[in-house]
Amino acid sequence: MKKIQHIILLLAVVAVGFSACKKDLLDKQPLDASSGTTYWKTETNAVQAVNNIYRYLGDFTDRIFLSCGTDDSYSWSNWPDDIQYAGNGTGTASNGVFSHYWSNFYTMIGAANNVLDNINKVTGMSDDMHKRLVGESRFLRAYAYQQLIGMYGDVPLITHVQAISEFNVSRTPKATVSNFIVAELDTIANYLPLSYATADQGRITRGAALALKARVLLYNAQYTEAAAAAKAVMDLNQYSIDADYLSLFNGTNKTSPEIILAGQYIANTYANGTATWVGGPTVGGWSQVVPLQKLVDDYECTDGNTIDNSPLYNAAKPFDNRDPRLKLTVVVPGTVVNGNTIDITNTNSIDALGKNNASFSGYYYKKYIPTVISGNYDANSYNDIVLIRYAEVLLNYAEAKIEAGTIDQTVYDAINKVRQRTGVNMPALTAAKASTQAQLRAAVRRERHVEFPMEDNRLFDIRRWKTAETVMPGNAYGILNYFNSSRADYGQHVLVEKRQFNVNRDYLWPIPQNEVDLNKQLVQNPGW
Repeated sequence: MKKIQHIILLLAVVAVGFSACKKDLLDKQPLDASSGTTYWKTETNAVQAVNNIYRYLGDFTDRIFLSCGTDDSYSWSNWPDDIQYAGNGTGTASNGVFSHYWSNFYTMIGAANNVLDNINKVTGMSDDMHKRLVGESRFLRAYAYQQLIGMYGDVPLITHVQAISEFNVSRTPKATVSNFIVAELDTIANYLPLSYATADQGRITRGAALALKARVLLYNAQYTEAAAAAKAVMDLNQYSIDADYLSLFNGTNKTSPEIILAGQYIANTYANGTATWVGGPTVGGWSQVVPLQKLVDDYECTDGNTIDNSPLYNAAKPFDNRDPRLKLTVVVPGTVVNGNTIDITNTNSIDALGKNNASFSGYYYKKYIPTVISGNYDANSYNDIVLIRYAEVLLNYAEAKIEAGTIDQTVYDAINKVRQRTGVNMPALTAAKASTQAQLRAAVRRERHVEFPMEDNRLFDIRRWKTAETVMPGNAYGILNYFNSSRADYGQHVLVEKRQFNVNRDYLWPIPQNEVDLNKQLVQNPGW
């Protein structure tokens, strides 16, 4: 199947560059010929320019590390991404992780603005194609802003290609940017098709626009509007919960009706390094993103009760009788990955605690390990980076209705569609189990936690819920060491890291120090 990213790779050798020739604020204004009249001649030019924006969606070198800024995961290295410091609370405004996301998303915004400022110069394009390309560009810009305000709060709202004299801009209030995103998505939703032919599979759809709108409204605590936006996606009848959870992430089910938006990759053509960062030694990886015990503990038992309330939970066999998503997501001792049995309790295994490139927590992720791995460390995976799924739409709908106080059967139905996918089949959540707003809030939050590991939802969820101050600080633990008596932690959970969380600082990432130094109009976030 032809992929957008395949097209983008071919464009890398032509003069469609979008980077600045001057290092300054936002660092990414397109000042070369592609923004002038010499380039914008044909529909092909316009399509190529829009394809360029998509390049920034997957961002595999860094995006796969976002989980390590939460209570889900740990990264032992500060290369290629130093999010370890964001996770343990010791970061500074000069850390690369903070500048990376700022730069990546403003590059994306600059590329979108370049299209929107110049596409009207193209002649001979049909009205439908013009609207579609404008819709894709405005969506991708809106997506970048959604990510930015979730990470940094107030950010500069840039909606056109800036002249050098306009580089020094101040931050726009988060609420203003949020309203801008929603207005953009409202405008473009009908510009975009419901689906595409195979050749254009993966481009932005109407469903993606409505799903992102629902996310932004939910994150902005506009619950009634968020529920309506999510319901609009549901009513399109374009999406469904897939029967095979793991296939959504291992590269075998890229066209699933559950996937609404993804950064796409192709083996041997436009590949990524996911297997290296997520996989352990047996699959040729470096174990740089590994699960923590807090994530493992949040999976219910198969009776639908949490481990502290279920008679099925056995501390001596903690992985038995658990929500099947646990073993689909996390490599526990004895898990088979691509035909290889991984058992860290075998002290002679290359995956065991203390071995070179082995997990510091004793757990590995199974989710996001591709079924076929080849090539160098930075280009040995072809699985897509999933950014929005129908499962999120359903849980967004349920959460919005719960928080709005409009609880009805549709809330349970939405949650249960996720809980009861084929291969998971967890007991249905019912009013007998959870009827109050507080009970349902806890249920939907736990469901989000166990459904979305390694996706970016957790980073934003614990911030908007204001629970990061509870779940982030303290000791971060890994597996219970009941198998290696030579270690000092025998009989205890492996201590992975000591973490701290400054409630007056860490709910927002800092504006990168180099940006603040360049532009005195940018006021730093508190505490940084």
